[in-house]
Amino acid sequence: MKVESRTENVSIATRAITLSALQSRAACTPPRGLILALHGGGYSSAYWDCPIGDGLSLLQLGAGLGYSVLAPDRPGYGASHGHDVSSLGLASQVEILFDVIDTWCATNGFDGPVFVIGHSIGAILALRMAAHPRGARLGGVDVLGAPLRFPASAEGAAVSGLPVFGDYVPASAAADHNGLVFGPPATHDEDIYSYDLACRRPMPAAEYRDALAMPANWNKLLPSIRIPVRFTLAEFEVMQVTGWDALGEVRDMLSGSIDVEVHLQKNTGHNASLHRIGRAYHLRAIAFFEQSLAAGGDLAWSSSRAERP
Repeated sequence: MKVESRTENVSIATRAITLSALQSRAACTPPRGLILALHGGGYSSAYWDCPIGDGLSLLQLGAGLGYSVLAPDRPGYGASHGHDVSSLGLASQVEILFDVIDTWCATNGFDGPVFVIGHSIGAILALRMAAHPRGARLGGVDVLGAPLRFPASAEGAAVSGLPVFGDYVPASAAADHNGLVFGPPATHDEDIYSYDLACRRPMPAAEYRDALAMPANWNKLLPSIRIPVRFTLAEFEVMQVTGWDALGEVRDMLSGSIDVEVHLQKNTGHNASLHRIGRAYHLRAIAFFEQSLAAGGDLAWSSSRAERP
């Protein structure tokens, strides 16, 4: 069956906030699942819809494989920029993002599996959603760039010392920023710099402060996760520790999950979805979601349906 897809701008209105979002739909009904894609700090949802290179858009790929993909501009970004700062911390965002899922599913008459893919601070949020009591609604999460620890290096210091003006951290300068989020020149197209720049947005200071505190909390949060988790670190990551030893630590802490995969993604820096391997990474994430479905990993969400309001 030929599946056609397209990306559209939508608004998701919850009880507390209205978020702008990018959405793609498959031509098949019903979709195999909903993928909620969470961008990182200082970015917009456009991170997941890159038109440069060879099929780097997660929205187009997911829809082509039979999934609906919803990439919201997280609280404090896009349509909700300037929103009440009390709702921009990570704990509040988790509740809002579950409300986004409930709103989308109710609007679209969907009661199937929901998966979350998150990058950087979006990865932190995905893991916090997985550990949340409402996380039983999820069939699995895939994360890349969640900081296990920040390194004792100039790059680590740069991350922990970003300037804060009022309620936001301003978008960083291009020259410094590119060195933090991209790998060697051979790993990405040169044209990607302009697209990356267009995706950047001021970051809410509340989420920035919460993200810096996360490494001290992983040993409590990760063991509480029960649903399937795939955790990836980038080979050329410089803003946080990376490598197989770090991934081994993560695997050990995810002791309560029913299915754990850890992966060192070769040929990429922090912003993996904008590197040449972006399509490969997205395919691996979707394959993990497919694996969850095939192996019965969706039992977590299906058994919770009777408990949901």
